[in-house]
Amino acid sequence: MSSNELATALITGSEGFVGGHLWKELERSGYKVIGTSLSEPKEKTPNVFVCDITDTEKVGNLIKDLQPDYIFHLAAQSSPRHSILFPKKTFEINNIGTINLFEAVKSILDYNPRIVVIGSATECGEVSADQLPITENTPFAPQNPYSISKLATYYLSLHYAKSGACEIVYAASFSHTGPGQSTGFLAADIARQIVEIEYGRQEAKLVTGQLENLRDYLDVRDVARAYRLLAERGKNGERYNVCSGHPVSTKDIFRILTQLSKVKIDHQIDPSKNNVQDSPVFYGSRKKITQETGWEPEISIKQTLKDLLDWYRQNIQ
Repeated sequence: MSSNELATALITGSEGFVGGHLWKELERSGYKVIGTSLSEPKEKTPNVFVCDITDTEKVGNLIKDLQPDYIFHLAAQSSPRHSILFPKKTFEINNIGTINLFEAVKSILDYNPRIVVIGSATECGEVSADQLPITENTPFAPQNPYSISKLATYYLSLHYAKSGACEIVYAASFSHTGPGQSTGFLAADIARQIVEIEYGRQEAKLVTGQLENLRDYLDVRDVARAYRLLAERGKNGERYNVCSGHPVSTKDIFRILTQLSKVKIDHQIDPSKNNVQDSPVFYGSRKKITQETGWEPEISIKQTLKDLLDWYRQNIQ
């Protein structure tokens, strides 16, 4: 690559929640961005290629043709609940898909891109209070097919990195939310219900699970910046927590969002909405990523939730 050429960054799963924000972050930072999507994107673009990550031949041909300088591997099945219902598909996407990507890179002579693989803090499972905050050295104890598959992805990444086959940085991501997040996650579910109530399409009663947990929340835009900095400054074969470093109560998430509501809302608890495997308190240490890349969160949880709510107001017609 000559000095006047833009570095090319490929995002697998670029049409997903984080993918869209990462795309903007990379473009702002001077990258030429390309992506993959499982199906034809809503808005056709020459920079997005339809590719099923579990299709070995398609993945191989795509990497051979594009040979990007950086690869951000976001394509995944990311729902723990979905993984319990469809464990086989979860492992096919999260593990076979990852192997396909690594093998495609490995097969090309004199080609060594920087790969950022997105993992999950849930690989650590239920963590006792005396083990908090979670660090990169916290023991693993995955509790569902999703987190087991992500732990397998971590060990695959470690194997390919340490063997010299690929240059890989691993991001262990904690909870994140923000504009564009689909329902199925606490903050987005609350925001969606508030907007439905504001538009008069739902009774002024908001239903949630028990709001007793403490979670480590980040804005998705801070997460995107962390991934870029890991690609640029992270060390090969290393694991990095992507987290705020402090817990936020789910009760506060609810309180902030309902305070931003334009109408008065009653609250109803539905215990079935809780995940029985959830730890009551779950947060990490960002010491390593901050020391080695300079990254730290910039967007407050209040701003994140305001932007999430405004996004739903603008996108639900």
